[in-house]
Amino acid sequence: MSCDETVVDHRNVNGFSISLKVEKRSSSPISQRFVVSYNNKGQKSSKWSWKTLVFAIIFNIIALSYVQISFTAISIIAIVMSFLIFFWVTHTVQSETLHVIPTVGIQSSVKFVVGSEDNFVSWNSIDDIIINEVIKFNRVLYYLTVLVKTGNHEEAHQIKLMPLFKYTKPRLMMLEVIYSALQTLLIASRKDTTELASGDK
Repeated sequence: MSCDETVVDHRNVNGFSISLKVEKRSSSPISQRFVVSYNNKGQKSSKWSWKTLVFAIIFNIIALSYVQISFTAISIIAIVMSFLIFFWVTHTVQSETLHVIPTVGIQSSVKFVVGSEDNFVSWNSIDDIIINEVIKFNRVLYYLTVLVKTGNHEEAHQIKLMPLFKYTKPRLMMLEVIYSALQTLLIASRKDTTELASGDK
């Protein structure tokens, strides 16, 4: 099994360091895998953040010993803190993956701190892949978007937009790398399908 791998490091639209890993498998079945993950390598954790946390804990312990707080207030604070921790654990994204197997489909996966979320689209349902421009507040953002055909064959096809890498938010440079690779696979697949459909004349 031959597999080529390339890695591109850059910053996303929010300024966080991310890396794009592209894995190409040339043996059967031919596939490509794109992984965008937050890159924490080489970023030294600040000692001040740990000192601030320790000082905050000590300050709260001293404050609780001098200030009378009712049991109800403490319970409400504990419940709110537990909800915040639960939300952080279940909604903090570590990486997003796009696995592409021509003629089969594409699967996008979002990996959280705990658990993951997968979404599969069959190859026949893909109408096109575009880079969509979105104006959000005072910024222009770019999203790699799959145009998915919905509805039966008898009915007129409706197009549903499926944005990719919407949590890691890579910049246009990274999206163009993924876009060009996907378009190459899509065009090659349609060319093969057309040649098979035409048959021998």
